Amino acid sequence: MTSSYRTETSGWIIFAATMFAIVGVFNFIQGLVFLVEDTWTVLTPDSILVFDLTTWGWILLILGVVEMVVSWGILSGQTWAQVVGIIIASVAIVLNVLSLSIYPIWGLIALVLQVLVIWALAVHGDEVATP
Repeated sequence: MTSSYRTETSGWIIFAATMFAIVGVFNFIQGLVFLVEDTWTVLTPDSILVFDLTTWGWILLILGVVEMVVSWGILSGQTWAQVVGIIIASVAIVLNVLSLSIYPIWGLIALVLQVLVIWALAVHGDEVATP
């Protein structure tokens, strides 16, 4: 008698879930930092710019929690998590392209990682082990 259950999860799925967990933790921490230190000052040759980061802090805090939940969902084989993961990674690609002039190397690295996450979820999304 053969079993129709998978006994091994694809390494690409583990990669995608791990990336979401790591980025989720970083976004959560950055969100907390922005809430605690909510004013950012930039000196330019012509003026001083002051930014209020409270809104970004809440956005990053919530996004971090969502990314950690999506990470768990991906490893659990949840279709909703794969769809949400692809959407979040797609939005992150757009944001990374917009920030390439500010952080070219980090932006390029993040862009490549997001493309790999989308590819992993789209191609290997059904390769999650089930009990």
